[in-house]
Amino acid sequence: MKRQPNDITKISHNVKLSFRLLDGKFVALILVFLFASGAVVNHFYHLQILQHDVLAAKAANQQYMTHTESPRRGMILDRNGYPLVLSTYVYRVGMTPRDVATRAKSISDEDIVEKMKQHLGLDDESCALTLEQIKTDRVTGWMGLKKHLAGHNPVPYIAIASEVPEIEAMALKDWLAVNGVGGIRFDAEERRVYNNGNLGSPLLGMTQLVDGKLIGVSGLEASYDALLSGEPGYTFAKRNNYTTKGVIPFSSPVSRPVEKSHHLVSTLDLEFQSILQEELLTAASAAGLTRGVNGLVMEVKTGNVVAMAQLAPFDASDPTALPLGFTEEHWGALSSDEKTNYLIANLWKNTNITDVYEPGSVFKAITLAIGLEENVAWEQTIFHDDPIKIQGEEISCYTRQGHGDETLRQAFYLSCNPVFVQLGERVGQDLYYDWIRKLGFYGRTGIDLPAEAVGLLHAKPMPIDFANLTFGESSSLTAIQLAQFFATVGNGGYMVTPRLGCAATEDGIDVMESFPLNESPQMFSNDTCARVRLMLRDVVRQGTASGTFGGIGLKIGGKTGTAIDANDDERRTFSFVGLVPYDEPEYVVLVSIHKPETSITLSTSAARAANRIAARILNTRGVKQNYSQEELSYLSRTVELPDFSTMKIRDAALQLIMLDLAPCVPTDQFYLDQPCVSISPASGSHVGRGSTVWLYPDKANEVEWVAVPDFQGRNYHECVWLAAEYGVTIAPVGTPQGPSLAQDIAPTSSRALAAVDKETGSPSSAGDSELDASGKVRRGQVVKVYFTQVPQSGAETGQGGDH
Repeated sequence: MKRQPNDITKISHNVKLSFRLLDGKFVALILVFLFASGAVVNHFYHLQILQHDVLAAKAANQQYMTHTESPRRGMILDRNGYPLVLSTYVYRVGMTPRDVATRAKSISDEDIVEKMKQHLGLDDESCALTLEQIKTDRVTGWMGLKKHLAGHNPVPYIAIASEVPEIEAMALKDWLAVNGVGGIRFDAEERRVYNNGNLGSPLLGMTQLVDGKLIGVSGLEASYDALLSGEPGYTFAKRNNYTTKGVIPFSSPVSRPVEKSHHLVSTLDLEFQSILQEELLTAASAAGLTRGVNGLVMEVKTGNVVAMAQLAPFDASDPTALPLGFTEEHWGALSSDEKTNYLIANLWKNTNITDVYEPGSVFKAITLAIGLEENVAWEQTIFHDDPIKIQGEEISCYTRQGHGDETLRQAFYLSCNPVFVQLGERVGQDLYYDWIRKLGFYGRTGIDLPAEAVGLLHAKPMPIDFANLTFGESSSLTAIQLAQFFATVGNGGYMVTPRLGCAATEDGIDVMESFPLNESPQMFSNDTCARVRLMLRDVVRQGTASGTFGGIGLKIGGKTGTAIDANDDERRTFSFVGLVPYDEPEYVVLVSIHKPETSITLSTSAARAANRIAARILNTRGVKQNYSQEELSYLSRTVELPDFSTMKIRDAALQLIMLDLAPCVPTDQFYLDQPCVSISPASGSHVGRGSTVWLYPDKANEVEWVAVPDFQGRNYHECVWLAAEYGVTIAPVGTPQGPSLAQDIAPTSSRALAAVDKETGSPSSAGDSELDASGKVRRGQVVKVYFTQVPQSGAETGQGGDH
């Protein structure tokens, strides 16, 4: 049958429509294919390009094993090689119970657990559980299959003990290795050991464990972190994933050796540091303070800081422990934030470099040096101390009546403000501030400790700002900045950079690499410095720092300072910076007492502490006192201890300071607001000037027995220092113009030997109640020391003395 044209047209239309539909599906298919391909390509791009490093590391971790070996952190030594800080390890010990086994037939599971008990300090219950876990998880065969089907799976790891000392962990590890015992794991954690408690803790600093490595976060630990840390070493080897899980036999590991850490040799002297901290505690007790007292000792020629301390110190091994002066109840009542804020503000920072304060009249030494160097005045230049009015403010002498006409030398040791305003005006404001900038007071000293503050001085000073600065007010400096200036005066005009690190060593101080000293520019002429030092001597001999026990018989010079905080109820800060000896200085000694709670009103309080520090250090180095007849007469007279039963500890301490004695309050009972319940020696006792007297807020103290030292051959001051070190006091007999000749209570060692010879348990003389069987005496016992006359009998064997 012949098709009609309409049929042909319809077929053609259907064909075209089919092709159109086919084209649409094809295009859709192509689009789907392209989209899927794009997704695959994008995924491969993401895997191979963007995640290449991550995936490559994971692959390498499956094929290779990495062993890291970290060096032990270096020690921090004092300048004589004594370790102040060192590292040890504590261990976490754990086990994979099913792997705890040995091929040694003589060693049972019970033996292994017993050895763990011996070295890890496990109790019986822990031992029983450990043994049961080992036996349970090691079951194999049919019983093991039954337990597995019942849902019991072996434990992959169990912690056994933590904080295990290195010596115990290594002893156990060695025993396990010798007997072929596996399945027990030792994870080491490095810890810092601070050998001297809170001595020098803000200087030494703290560390923090980050990713298994100790990092210094403050003090020398932070400043010299790279030197102390070294660099870890790595070993890369192909992993055997089928048998031992160890290294594939005969493979070639790739290693990067450990870069050994170094020990830091510091400039600190442990003995000087102890002296400084003891004297700061004494000053703090008389000021009624548990914080806000700081000091330092620095060599003038090198800038080496040999001692630096503050109140309150903290135990770097336990920096959040109970602070000085707090009871457990008082500390426990504070919130966590309050505790943290107190610790940060008062303990953990190094106030000698982080805190600024008005230096007061100490700054007059700077104005003096500038004036002499610029030759605008000399020692005998006459000034008048009438009040000066600048921009509506009156500047007058601290005495109401003033001194009238006086020389520059007199104005310096009398600390007269108007004279130094006039001296500054002679220099001129622009030139004066050029000197202040040149001396570094607008910046930092560059000491090798973190967080050093800058001086706070006016950027665009007005005339009144300039006038106030000439005598140390309306501007603030750090203690280390003041010490740097006095070192400049002490060494002939060269500005040294303070430092606490002086060398690095891998072994000891005999083989070490010294750090070079920074080049010191000369600021003042040697002549100017010598003239300033003579006037510093006058301050201690006849000025505002005169009459201190430490200053007797020695060449000490310095300047006192008092600053008043108008924003804090007119509370005062007292300071003293000295040079010893003044003619050929070796050390700068600085002490600051901030806002005391007692009625201390003179900066002599800081001078008393600083001069005792200076005297003890000089005596330690073999420098002897040269007493005048007036001084000998003063030292030969004893002091009768008053009754403190109605006083608080801080008020009793202040009264002792005013009597030229040294109060000592135990640091674990440093409760200065509590009543003085007990005193040793007892009230009414006669003791020598400068002696230490112990104050207690609690009468329930146990009797403390101390040894008696041998005073023979020492001068008066050396006897006082030695007595305090042992815990006794002295009373001089005769004029102490030479070395001591005898004592009424023999040294403990000789009496103890005599007691053994007699085969008796205690002395048989009249004073037996104050002596124990070993020949010791009660803390605070008064020992008579003879200087110019020796009794006919009993000088070495008698038991007399005031108690």
